[in-house]
Amino acid sequence: MERKYRVLIIDNDNDILTTYQNYLTQHGLEVETASDGIAGLEKLRTGEFDVAIVEVQLSKINGIEISRHANEEGIETEMIIFTKGGEKQEVVSAINAGVKAWFEKTSIERPHFLKKVKELAEGVSLDEIRRILSVVPKPQFKWQ
Repeated sequence: MERKYRVLIIDNDNDILTTYQNYLTQHGLEVETASDGIAGLEKLRTGEFDVAIVEVQLSKINGIEISRHANEEGIETEMIIFTKGGEKQEVVSAINAGVKAWFEKTSIERPHFLKKVKELAEGVSLDEIRRILSVVPKPQFKWQ
């Protein structure tokens, strides 16, 4: 039996929490939610999540700070950031804090989003495998 990937969504917008929890659950993922940064960080500390999807602008502690804490504490959950758009500096800060992907809430293409969540949950994306293979020398065979 295939293991279900575990996802945590941290967002202060209940509509976003419900929409993406339902969407990811329909596609075979196990999803938990938190509606503020402190509750989300506590769940990250106590749960075993493959991926966390975190809003940048949260109450109590923002998404970038959550990512920094997770890295500092050795939490091995892959992070995706949700932005409201136009927050380029926040995206750069998030990437520096260890975030692996970001999506603007207003323009998410769901199939691409689902693919990225699953790639991060699996640990290595197809793009990463291709990149690694592109730099590995091809074996040289000698005919005898």
